[in-house]
Amino acid sequence: MQYCIQFNAHVSWEGRSNGLPSVLKSFLIYDGDDTKAINDLIEVQSGAFVRSQAFFTQREQGQLIDLRATPSDRMLVPLRWIVKIDVSLHPLTAELPETDEHGVQRLKNGEEPLKN
Repeated sequence: MQYCIQFNAHVSWEGRSNGLPSVLKSFLIYDGDDTKAINDLIEVQSGAFVRSQAFFTQREQGQLIDLRATPSDRMLVPLRWIVKIDVSLHPLTAELPETDEHGVQRLKNGEEPLKN
């Protein structure tokens, strides 16, 4: 089972006056059913926000962050503009594919996912 862990950063009036939306979202994908591991992952990511004093998010809200890459579309928002951060956990109904070494998206069993 895969889960989407969604971090919701509620932006202060000062941050909104600088062009940010009222809520910024950041996403992580967890593959498995271990609730302790999910809680640990949330704690680790929350600690990263606190240590860096910034909220990691993507400019294009709603997109998933690939943790193996360092995309240029990420941004850091200073925590002074964040009022609070809460977390939502969403079970995914279908497996998310990963990109292989040739740039082809594949499921865990090696098959290519269906495309619309």
